[in-house]
Amino acid sequence: MTKDKIKIRKNVSLKKYSTFGIGGVAELFVFAKKPEDIVSAVLWAHSNKIPVKIFAGGSNIFFEKNRIKELLICARGGKIIRNKNKYIVDSGVSLDSVVKKSLRGGYVGLESLTAIPGTVGGAVYGNAGAYGHSISESVKRIQIFDGKKMFWIKNSECGFEYRESIFKKRNWYILRIEIDLKKDKYGKARSVSKKIRTIRNKKYPPTLKCPGSFFKNVLMKNISKNAIKKIDGSKIIEGKIPAGYLLESVGAKGMRVGGIKIADYHGNLFINARNATAMDVNTITTVLKKNVKRKFNIDLEEEIIRF
Repeated sequence: MTKDKIKIRKNVSLKKYSTFGIGGVAELFVFAKKPEDIVSAVLWAHSNKIPVKIFAGGSNIFFEKNRIKELLICARGGKIIRNKNKYIVDSGVSLDSVVKKSLRGGYVGLESLTAIPGTVGGAVYGNAGAYGHSISESVKRIQIFDGKKMFWIKNSECGFEYRESIFKKRNWYILRIEIDLKKDKYGKARSVSKKIRTIRNKKYPPTLKCPGSFFKNVLMKNISKNAIKKIDGSKIIEGKIPAGYLLESVGAKGMRVGGIKIADYHGNLFINARNATAMDVNTITTVLKKNVKRKFNIDLEEEIIRF
C-alpha cells in the first residue's frame, strides 16, 4: 500500500493545534503532510492495535479530554493539481488556498467559502458552507482509505446534507478531493469573495480564539409546529433558524463562564477570552442548551467536533 515512514511523537500538547486554544495532551501524535502519510499512520496504528482519530486545521475542534489515548493524526499540507476546470486537492490543503487558486483561474463555485478556516478534507467531512452554498456543490468525487484499501466515491455516495456527510458515520479517511468548477462568465466571483473576506475578517479576526460557529443552525423541517409559532419569522433564512438568534433570545450575548465569553455581537461565537478550560465550555453550553430548550422546545446540535 505504502512504505512511507512516519514520525510518531509522544505527549503532545494540543492547545496550539486548535483555533479554540483549548486542549489536553495526545499520547501519540503524527503529522500527515500528504495523503500517503495518513495511510501509513493508520496502517501503523492498526498493526499495533491502537485506535485512530484524525483532524486537520483545528478550526472546528474542541479538545475536551485531558489525555487522548488514540493515535491522533493531524493532516496538514499537500498539493493542488489543476486540469482545466478540475482540481485534485489533497485533504490537508487549506480550503482558503483552493478558493484563491480557483479565483485566479477565473472559476466560480467556491467564492462563498472565502476565508473559512481549516482544510479541504475537514470542509468535506462537515460539508462546510456559508451564504447559502456548501462545498458539496462543487465536489465531483473523493478518494478515501478504509483501513485496507484506497478508492474513489462519487458525490452522490457521500450522503451530503446540511453540515453532514457519510464520513461522520463511516470509519473512512479522506485522502483527496476532486472539485469541478465552471468559468466565471460574468466576472463576479472575485468581488463576491472580496466582500465575504472583509465580513469574515471583521467577525472572526485571525487572532480570535474560537472554533467558529459552535452550534448548527436549525432546519425548519426538523422542529414541531408549536416550536415554529415561537420563532420570529423574519429571522428564518432559507429554511433555517440561525442558532445565533435562538441563543441571543436567551441572553447569550456577552455571557461569561470562567475563561469563556460569548461575543457581544453574536450569540453563537464562543471565545476563549482568558485561559478557558474544557469545563468552562461544557458549563456554558449546557446552560444555553437548557435555556433554548425551555424557551423554544428546540434541541441545539453542536457543529464543532469533540475529541
